[in-house]
Amino acid sequence: MRRTSIAALALAAMCVAGSTERVSAENVPVKDLLPRVGAYIRTFIDSFSNVVAEESYKQEITSPRRKRQLKSDLMLVKYPGAEAWLVFRDTFEVDGKSVRSEPERLTKLFVEPPESAMRRAREITSASEKYNLANIGTINNPLLVLALMQEQNHERFRFTLGNIDKSLGPDVRILQFQEMRTPTLIKLDGNSDVFTNGLLWVEQATGRVLKTQFNLGRRGSGIEIITTFQRDPDLQIDVPVLLKEWYPDGSGGDITGEASYSRFRRFQVTTQDELKK
Repeated sequence: MRRTSIAALALAAMCVAGSTERVSAENVPVKDLLPRVGAYIRTFIDSFSNVVAEESYKQEITSPRRKRQLKSDLMLVKYPGAEAWLVFRDTFEVDGKSVRSEPERLTKLFVEPPESAMRRAREITSASEKYNLANIGTINNPLLVLALMQEQNHERFRFTLGNIDKSLGPDVRILQFQEMRTPTLIKLDGNSDVFTNGLLWVEQATGRVLKTQFNLGRRGSGIEIITTFQRDPDLQIDVPVLLKEWYPDGSGGDITGEASYSRFRRFQVTTQDELKK
């Protein structure tokens, strides 16, 4: 399988205007819904920045059958006053065996100046990729669709309203997206354009995103990643709680994964000598 790389995760989170008053569960036009989604994503990034989650991640390949259990720290980093943000993963356990000696390695990095901390965090994330059962790069990211759906990217996509999904709430509308412009936000092999599409489950009144689905390639024969979000009772913010994914392995088999997220804790990014949690 060809390596998939992400070109969109360091995009700036722009402030957008959007109404948050209560509205009917009837159709809200796309032109009114999109600013609410963009504003919500900006709020989500601000609130989830510098939160560390423990990821418990099961992977399986069907032919030949193999399984793997990974545990990692996953964190979104945004320095104070900066617009760019990045998601990093540090795998610390593989099939029950520790693969690192230093706990909370990612969070400790960010007592360093931004340039050196970001470089080292990328190195740790890249090293963690080797523990995947297949070479899927960094696309297995629960915040991938939120990165793509930032307001400044909306003009790249065509949006279509779907049905109300009452299983997630009386006002939750399915919003379909299809990338239409080149260069695309995600590249195959680092330079080949590939068009993405997918779904968002959106609370129409507020733009709150409760679930996302990312597709790459044709339905049933391409990549599919679904993330579910919930409110964390301790931090009182929305967080990813479950990721499910499917990849073709190139030889007629399937690669599947399921990741759950827990133990959310916040720290403050600083360039001083102390890491505040």
